[in-house]
Amino acid sequence: MPTPLITPAASGARQMSGFTTAPADPIEATAWSLPEAAVRRRIADSYHRRGYAIVHVPHAAPSAEHLGEMSAALHLGEVFTPPLYATSSHTAASGISRLTAASAGDHPFQDRAGQNVHCDATLQDLGQIPTTLMLCVSAAASGGVSFLVNLVDAYAELRRVDPEAAEQLAHDSALVRTSTFASGRSTSGPAFAREADGSWITRYSRTATDTYHAAPGGEAAMARALEWLDAAAQPGSAYRTDFTLKPGQALILANDRLGHGRTAFRDNPTTPRLLLRALHTLRPLA
Repeated sequence: MPTPLITPAASGARQMSGFTTAPADPIEATAWSLPEAAVRRRIADSYHRRGYAIVHVPHAAPSAEHLGEMSAALHLGEVFTPPLYATSSHTAASGISRLTAASAGDHPFQDRAGQNVHCDATLQDLGQIPTTLMLCVSAAASGGVSFLVNLVDAYAELRRVDPEAAEQLAHDSALVRTSTFASGRSTSGPAFAREADGSWITRYSRTATDTYHAAPGGEAAMARALEWLDAAAQPGSAYRTDFTLKPGQALILANDRLGHGRTAFRDNPTTPRLLLRALHTLRPLA
């Protein structure tokens, strides 16, 4: 089997035509309400071509209200709150989550350890949450490097070089996600699925709560598929980009096309790392 670290363009099947290993330059805005039409167009274009955009508003202390202003400017609709987290102490009434390790929390990612590649809200139906917004309020003292993985293009290449392996990730019980929070609810479904327009979407995640199940007789093919995507998520892969989100910067992410994760970090005791996160059922429009 060829090495997984193939340049995605080699397959001719790229969905994220602007995705590169070099991170996108932050798009500067004068306010979180994004009053400039040209800025909104740049954000929407970057999201649809690269799978993400980074927005920077200088000289403004970030807040949950600012995240709401940006959501409204991009026509993302109401914030979606996964039912499992509706009563979490780290999710506000607005649906915006506070991601921090400053205190013991009930969110599954409330710690300083690294996070492997994952998509958000994997307990929901595949494709239900196409957009994640994350706003950095304060950064870690060290570490906490974010990374994005171009899952749909890595999968397109897998379909080209090893279609048998790729099919193992698309059957109806390929991925089982089991929550460690509250009830321990689980959801079974495909890790990748084709949209009506022929494009692919994903809920692929590789965390302690995710298990993969091969179709009968497909165990070896499933192992190859996971090996391929594990390699695609490694540093140096042509499908991965790394960057550090800084205070006053927001990440707008195609949650059903790119996976994301971060490295472990060390907190500043006086200003612990804090990100605000909102999930949306719509894609950004200019």
